[in-house]
Amino acid sequence: MLGMLAHSLVLAQGIPPNEAQALGRIVPNTPLIDASGRRFHLHDLKGKPIILSPIYARCPSACVAIGNSLRTVLPQVGTPGKDFWVLSLTFDPKEGLSHIRAYQNRHQMDGYGWRAVYAESPEALFELLDAIDFRFTVISEAIKDHPNFIAVLSPELEIRAYVYGTEYEVAQVRKALRVARGELTLWQRFWDHWFAPSLVLVTLVLGGVWAYRQMKSSLEASPE
Repeated sequence: MLGMLAHSLVLAQGIPPNEAQALGRIVPNTPLIDASGRRFHLHDLKGKPIILSPIYARCPSACVAIGNSLRTVLPQVGTPGKDFWVLSLTFDPKEGLSHIRAYQNRHQMDGYGWRAVYAESPEALFELLDAIDFRFTVISEAIKDHPNFIAVLSPELEIRAYVYGTEYEVAQVRKALRVARGELTLWQRFWDHWFAPSLVLVTLVLGGVWAYRQMKSSLEASPE
C-alpha cells in the first residue's frame, strides 16, 4: 500500500478538490458525446452510481496510469453498465472525438458501461469541472498540471466520494460505491474518515513518546 501511495504522490499534481464544499453537490446535466459520436446528458445515467474520471487523452503519464488502474479494478467491484456507470471525461476543451476514441481503445473500454466522453461545449465542460472542483493548469499543448482522482456520484447525481491518486485499490473503490449508494452509516463514515486516522496518529505519537522515554532512561542509567 505504501508503495502505491508513494507512486500516486509522485504522479499527483494540481490542487485537490475542497471536499467540504463539493460533497453533497448535484452535478449539472452536462451534454456529453461518447467515442461513437452519440450525444447524451449526464442526468440520463440517473439511477446508478457514476464513477467520473477526469483525464485528458493525450496525457503521457498520470491519465494512462488511471485508465490502467480502472481497467484492473472495475471487474472486481461490479459490472459497468449494470451496477454503476464509468465516464472517463477529457477536461481538455481542445480534445474531441478522435482523442477520446483513442483513449477508449487504449484502455479497452466497452463503450457502454465504461466510456470515454467529451463535453459538447467548453462552457458545459467547465460548469461540470467547477461542480466537482477540478482545477488544472496548461503547461504546454501536451502537458497539463492537474489533480488525480475519481469522483463517485450517487444514483441521484450527488457527489458522494473522492478516491485520490493514479492507482486505486479494490477496497477504496468498493467503499466509495457503497457511500454513493448510501450503504454506509454515518458512524461508519465518521470512523473511516476521522476517528480511525486520528487513532493511528495518537498511537504513533504515544509510541514516539514511549520510545523517547526509554532511550532517555537508558542513557541516564548508562555508566559514564
